[in-house]
Amino acid sequence: MRNRQQDILNSTTWWRGVPLHDRWPGAPAVTAEQRAHGLRRLELWRSGILFSAGRHTTGVDPLERWTATGVTEEELITLLGEPAESLAGRLPTPEWLKVIAEAWRHHTSGDGDGDGDDDGDDGDGHGGGDDVRGHVHAATRGPGHDHGHRPGLGPAELALPLLRWARGELRRRVSGLPSDHPLLLPPLETISGMVSRALVLELNVARVTGELPGATPEERFASFMATVRTPGRALEILSEYPVLARELVASLRHWIDVRQEFAERFLADLPRLRAVFGGSWRGLGDVTDIGFGAGDTHNGGRSVALFTLSDSTKLVYKPRSVAVERHFNDLLARLNDRGLRHPLRIVEVLPRPGYGWVAYVASGTCADEAGADRFFWRQGAHLAVFHAICGADLHLQNLIAAGEHPVFVDLEATFLGRSRAVADPVLRIAGAVPDVLNDSVLGIGLLPERIIEVDDSGWRDAEISGLAGGGGQFSPSVLPTYAGQGTDEMRLVRERMPIAGAANRASVGGTSVDPLRYRRSLAEGFESAYGLIERERDELLAADGPIAAFAEDAVRHVPRPTSVYSRILAESMHPDVLRDSLDWEYVLEAGLADGHRGVAGRIELLTSEQRQLARLDVPTYHTTPSATDLCDADGVVVHDFLATSGMEAVRAKIRRMGPIDLRRQKWCIDASLTGLTFGTRTRTAPRPRELPDRPLDTRLALRAAAALADELLDTAVHGTDGQPPHWLSLNVVGERYWRAGPAGISLYDGVSGIALFLAHLGSMTGDQRYREVAERIAQSLADSLTSPDRGRHLRFSLSIGGFGELGGAVYTLTHLAALWDTPELLDAATALVPELAGRFEGDRELDVVQGTAGAALALAALHRTRPDERTADALRLAAATLAKAATEVTGGAAWRTAVDPDRPLLGMSHGASGFALALARAAELTGEDHHYRLCEEALRFERHGLDPGRGNWPDLRSIVPRGSFMDAWCHGAAGIGLVRAALLGVEGLADAHELLAEDLRIAVGTVRGDLLGDGVGAGLGNDSLCHGDLGLVAALLAAGPALGETDDLGPRVARQVADRVLTGDVRPGVPMGVTTPGLMTGSAGIGYGLLRVAAPDRVPDVLTLAAPGADGGCDGRRHGGRR
Repeated sequence: MRNRQQDILNSTTWWRGVPLHDRWPGAPAVTAEQRAHGLRRLELWRSGILFSAGRHTTGVDPLERWTATGVTEEELITLLGEPAESLAGRLPTPEWLKVIAEAWRHHTSGDGDGDGDDDGDDGDGHGGGDDVRGHVHAATRGPGHDHGHRPGLGPAELALPLLRWARGELRRRVSGLPSDHPLLLPPLETISGMVSRALVLELNVARVTGELPGATPEERFASFMATVRTPGRALEILSEYPVLARELVASLRHWIDVRQEFAERFLADLPRLRAVFGGSWRGLGDVTDIGFGAGDTHNGGRSVALFTLSDSTKLVYKPRSVAVERHFNDLLARLNDRGLRHPLRIVEVLPRPGYGWVAYVASGTCADEAGADRFFWRQGAHLAVFHAICGADLHLQNLIAAGEHPVFVDLEATFLGRSRAVADPVLRIAGAVPDVLNDSVLGIGLLPERIIEVDDSGWRDAEISGLAGGGGQFSPSVLPTYAGQGTDEMRLVRERMPIAGAANRASVGGTSVDPLRYRRSLAEGFESAYGLIERERDELLAADGPIAAFAEDAVRHVPRPTSVYSRILAESMHPDVLRDSLDWEYVLEAGLADGHRGVAGRIELLTSEQRQLARLDVPTYHTTPSATDLCDADGVVVHDFLATSGMEAVRAKIRRMGPIDLRRQKWCIDASLTGLTFGTRTRTAPRPRELPDRPLDTRLALRAAAALADELLDTAVHGTDGQPPHWLSLNVVGERYWRAGPAGISLYDGVSGIALFLAHLGSMTGDQRYREVAERIAQSLADSLTSPDRGRHLRFSLSIGGFGELGGAVYTLTHLAALWDTPELLDAATALVPELAGRFEGDRELDVVQGTAGAALALAALHRTRPDERTADALRLAAATLAKAATEVTGGAAWRTAVDPDRPLLGMSHGASGFALALARAAELTGEDHHYRLCEEALRFERHGLDPGRGNWPDLRSIVPRGSFMDAWCHGAAGIGLVRAALLGVEGLADAHELLAEDLRIAVGTVRGDLLGDGVGAGLGNDSLCHGDLGLVAALLAAGPALGETDDLGPRVARQVADRVLTGDVRPGVPMGVTTPGLMTGSAGIGYGLLRVAAPDRVPDVLTLAAPGADGGCDGRRHGGRR
């Protein structure tokens, strides 16, 4: 056995675990065959087919950093082709291999038969003298446990000799530790996570080759694990994966160092610990339990540790400076002394050089509702404090609900300086809004913050904020886990995993409460603390004040989401890359390569990230509030990385605090809370009110629209360098979620729609302020989207629909060009046609809002305004794409879209009506009459879906309850009625005239019923175009001429809306009545809708994406065919 073990240790395959920096420079000559092998490996890297983690599709070369540090491609080919024998011949024995040899020698020296189960002591403090299994058994057993059975170590059995070596080394360094001391508990979870993927591969190989005895999958698994427990087989497996062997040794060295450091610091600080925290502890024997790993590991495996002492006192050890916690306490004490109505809790800390000790805070419940009110009041007050000191990262794991006191347990991410701007066309279009958002309470992480992801399987989300996050959720991303555990069919799968519960949520009597119920208390606490900070500004900012005290504290800077690092570390344990360190290091490079583009010091930052990941650490960076350099544990990484120091940012923010900023932050709070409604377009309960006797007139419409426009101009965020104004907006994402963010450029809720409203208002009033802002937006759209150097990358990331970004820009530029007689804007719109056409193939959205149908309507408006064969060709292609994507269904034809891939929908925004309108417009403009037939099939499908008893069409989306109905532009009667009015009388649809008229009359009846109620103005509870009263009014406005009838209900409802607007009662189509600027759900749309009612001959029907000068029909041509 020992001879076999020595043969394995003498194998040259171990040298493949030697990292690049030890192989290069000094690459030897290789044969032509070896060079060809190296070249094939390099090509496999770059193809991305060797291993999934190495795939890169962003155009960034993962080898960029290696090239920058001097490794030539020829040298790399040589290194990749070099055989293990050559490495062993020119490089010394790695230190980690010496440790493995020592560990296995000691492990087997007291084990005559080599089975590794003898726990006898050889007396030297190493190896078998440390009863690993016995210690784990004693620490984990509970009532009812079979005390006669010592459980295995699971996958960590592979590294048992190394675990024994590590325990012995720690006992040698820290004298007097008994073998059952909690510091000696082996890191089974860490080691198991490292070795599992390799063991699963070996298990499956053994199963396929028939090497496993046993009658059942469970028995065969047990037999495999029995072989793993034999030292020879374990060593053989590690020699197959030398990178894994190297990293196991490195990880256990960190384990030793971290625990030794804790022990030395604890013993040195005992007098101070007793004085501050009130105990009578005498030494390490008083540490009865300790758990490292609270949070990510940094700087050589260091992490926060929670430990329990002999008198049941619990303390927290932080292996970093806690000076920022001490100064935060001082700041809270100052604010408490100055009169906060509900004082904020202060947590005792003991700062030491480079580390510190903190009192443990236990979670608890509020005694009653009044306690919960105080909890949320304090949450609001804390929010104001963190806003003032530029805090962040206060997600659910960093907050403890201790009764009626919220307590924050990680304050590293405060005094955040401003990073240097990156030239990004997406950010340029958004102007200064991203900076404003990051600088607002939304950037703190305490307010609702839903992570949203989407792929072919649908939408996924998780709420992770300190205020509202919690357990009972699943990760938005699929994560690696194992199926078939305990059997020989065990395999790696990727699934959404449960999110661990946290102690952040307030509760009453142990039952978690809904934060929305306490939003008033939250707002009051915020305003109270905000006002106190504003009043105490001079004292807080004094040279000897509490803000200046933070100047030299270490604070954290997070250059990219730490989840990226965690994903890379997980992929780095793939067996395919554990056989050769060059493969393993390439995975790290490939995972990092796309980061920090355009950032000064990018290569230095990537180098630091790679270095830390190679230690299996989550990279971490720090600075001080008074500095702009970015540092890691090894020193400065990038000089002047920050454009503004944290201290400058905090001082500027506190000086800026006042009514204007307070108003913006209150909007941000309200907007974030809408994310907790987790719904679609929320319907607010109508408030019945007597309708005016008279219809809306132009003068009143202009007054109300101007009031809305003036509010838009007042709340705009103004950038620099000639950037147009932009807005904070509450945006709907995926028909499910509400999210505060930049307004974006879409027609639906972005600056395209805002510009369309302001332009028409400026034209009707002659007020140049409105036109000037609209012109700046239009020019920015044209410049950004058609720029040859950056526009292509930007355009590819934008949705193509008519209410989306690219199609919406084409539509808006077309209208503004016609309104202002500006051919240059038509040139820009025409220049985007090839981009639209190139995106039709493979489009999954397809619908009017985001997809090809909406793009077709935008192209139709452009072609109507400036006929061009290229536009006509693109329109033909769009219609052909829709025809190809149509699905034959009961009653006719329909489309499955990304909004709901499982079922075709009804209505305008994502349903059959929108497709019918697009096909009809395309047929009229291109002369391809066969599209009329498909249009008729879509109309018949919707008639099949009509509920005659309700006089409406059901909302078939899977996210709403079965049997739901809406009456709105987006879903239901109003939007369907608009389409019927647009198509009624079109010559190519003569055969469907009766069907169209019947549907329109049904829709009108439903719309009138919802607007009028029991003879009193009722409505939908909001005034938006998408799903509010003005969308219903638009349907009536279109129906009258189409049916040859007159009806003043719509204009009377519009007058009521205008009257309300002038009293400040604006009702947007978003939850909780939060003000939002956009066209379809917000103020711009309410203003546009009023203008449309007052002047339908001057203001086109945007809800059907009508062309300039059209009445909303098919390209403006009705009852007369083509012209």
